[in-house]
Amino acid sequence: MNRGIMLILLSYLIWGCFPIYWSLLNHVNPSEVLFHRVIWSLPILFLLAYFKSSWWKNFKDSVSSRKELLFLVLTATLITINWGTYILAVNLGRVVEGSMGYFLVPIINMLGGYIFFHERVSRLKKWSILFATVGSLYYIFSAEIFPWLGFVLGFSFSFYGLARKAMKTSAVPGLYIETLLLLPVAVIFAVWMYSNQEVSFLNVDLSTNILLILAGFVTVIPLVFYTIGIKMMSMTTSGILFFINPSLHFLIGYFLFQEPTNINQLIGFVGVWIGLVLYCYALVRKAQ
Repeated sequence: MNRGIMLILLSYLIWGCFPIYWSLLNHVNPSEVLFHRVIWSLPILFLLAYFKSSWWKNFKDSVSSRKELLFLVLTATLITINWGTYILAVNLGRVVEGSMGYFLVPIINMLGGYIFFHERVSRLKKWSILFATVGSLYYIFSAEIFPWLGFVLGFSFSFYGLARKAMKTSAVPGLYIETLLLLPVAVIFAVWMYSNQEVSFLNVDLSTNILLILAGFVTVIPLVFYTIGIKMMSMTTSGILFFINPSLHFLIGYFLFQEPTNINQLIGFVGVWIGLVLYCYALVRKAQ
């Protein structure tokens, strides 16, 4: 199997299980969880970038390029919005709504691949995209209330992926610079937070402290896989495979957290999976 597809699948499977991890921190303010995701990501990314000479050179080249820095400011903003919104969705018990937004990501990715990167697909893949698109839109708009959390999640992550694919900066150096750009804001926010409200870190129990520290690790690993993989494959393929992520969110929200859903969402869900199976079949047939 293509290395890019393997990395992308790994990242999607890990992200798909995120609701379970973040639900263990439901007693912590979402803003504090976001702060720890940024802070504990830094040492991991520094070690990864520093001990690989090509990544360290790419890091120095990127920080000296005004164009790349502007792109990285944009991507840092987008990924922060995405992280914070998703933690909020889990915290509010709205994982199924969050999955709705992520069903938009593949559609935007495939459109972006067609418009910006001039990607073309076979007839079978077009049918798979049609099934998945109709299913995901039916899933989203059959909801009783407008899923604003889902829309923020979907659009922020889609534009993050498109921007990262267009950049020259490599995966790990880019993530390291994004996190460095967020650090001043995170520090200012931390000072305010510790001065004005009660925090959970070092004040609740050992398991909470460990989960918050590990937030950096679970944040970095799938994002590294994703940003490496996205440069090795088309936006169309990464888009259709992304349906795995919100599908897992939906299943976890419905079966594990017992969040309410309806028959219309299940119909949309089936359409998405028909499209995904068709696309995977097209990939296997091409490989043969």
